[in-house]
Amino acid sequence: MDPRTHLTSPPDGTPPLFGPMPQPPGYGAAEYGAPTPRGPEHPAPEYRAPEYRPPEHPAPPPRGPEHPAPEYRAPEYRPPEHPAPPPRGPEHRTPEHPAPEYRAPEYRPPAYEVPPPPHIPDYPVPPPGAAPEAPPGQRPPAAARSGPPARVPPAAPEDGRGRGPAWRRLVLGTGSPVIEARPPAADTYRPDTLFDGWSTPGVTLRLASVRGDAHRADGSPRQDDLSVAFHEPTGAVVFAVADGVSRCPQSHVGATLACRTAVADVLRQLGGPGRAVDWQRTLSAAAFQLFMRVTGGADPTPEQRQEAEGQYATTLVTGLVEPGVRGQLRVCLVSVGDTGAWLLYGGEFRPLVTADKDGEGVYSAKVSALPRLPAVIEPKWYDVPVGGALLIGTDGFGDPLGGGSGPVGRELARVLASPPRQPGELAHALDFSRETEDDDRTLLAFWHRDALERGGGEGGP
Repeated sequence: MDPRTHLTSPPDGTPPLFGPMPQPPGYGAAEYGAPTPRGPEHPAPEYRAPEYRPPEHPAPPPRGPEHPAPEYRAPEYRPPEHPAPPPRGPEHRTPEHPAPEYRAPEYRPPAYEVPPPPHIPDYPVPPPGAAPEAPPGQRPPAAARSGPPARVPPAAPEDGRGRGPAWRRLVLGTGSPVIEARPPAADTYRPDTLFDGWSTPGVTLRLASVRGDAHRADGSPRQDDLSVAFHEPTGAVVFAVADGVSRCPQSHVGATLACRTAVADVLRQLGGPGRAVDWQRTLSAAAFQLFMRVTGGADPTPEQRQEAEGQYATTLVTGLVEPGVRGQLRVCLVSVGDTGAWLLYGGEFRPLVTADKDGEGVYSAKVSALPRLPAVIEPKWYDVPVGGALLIGTDGFGDPLGGGSGPVGRELARVLASPPRQPGELAHALDFSRETEDDDRTLLAFWHRDALERGGGEGGP
């Protein structure tokens, strides 16, 4: 069958349905030549390589020992066309090349006159104890100056050597011996005394921490520490106060870690959804930081737990203070150990958080310290009434305070009746001298902001 017509001419002879299929031009078996046969009986034609023609450029000269290189001739030197500068320096100074003579510029007086210095009037020096008088241009009118003279604060006592005011320690009862403090043997700088104070729109605080005489005498660092921060969205002041265990050589490090970790964790939770604080998480985070000093971040083994407790143990009181209604404060407290809290109201100290101690003033079985956590962590809420103050302090303050009726209680009640205008006043009062009371002392005090204006900030009635 012809392949070109089998689609159009059925084999039974019937007429094609579509007619003959058109063929492309040049189509046909005769027009295509068959390929040349290959195989043993049909050998391939012989291959002839093209004739080699050497390159038209000359070949480079041969190199090697038997073919020495041509002799090199340097180009002829030609001196520069400009003259060289004369030599400089002491070693080149010759009669032929003397150093140039220096000529100072001619002085010319200024073209303007310098005005004389302004006249400073001689004001009379007021006698000792009198209020300084303002210059004539700043004096109030005579009618305003009439009346009783202004009260002049008494001058601070001198140090006995004519060198100006001195920080004299308050002696309450029988004073402790006078010693010269030794530098603390700490890894980093840890000051002997620190104090601070500031106010938010609703809360005023003053704080102080001083090294005890026992640590000043033997060169130990201050083992107390504290930390405070203001959370502006909620108006709360977050705080932490810690007292490192005396028998632990690195307890001052543990106190610092516990305070800063607790405050940072509470601030982070207040910024989260709901602004609720999980105090179990806060104390666990503080304890974990103490373990990290030993483990480097891994889960502690029983031996590492014992090492952390023996090196970094510390007590901790943490919480927050919020401004309440009508001049009150709302307080939340969580504590581990014997760091205490008191409400100062009407001149009386009312304990809010206390801990039991044995007869020697050391930790008993009822008192725990971080990194150990109590079995039950229960935050406690309190209301500070108008005119009251919240006090958070270590046992260096709580032990000599006692019930608040002794000389320490009377002096501190006077100083803290209203917020001291200068934060250093609290540090001065806290650094009192009293026989056998030689531990570190730390105190953090809160008032409602209204007490600052209501009490005048003079430190007492």
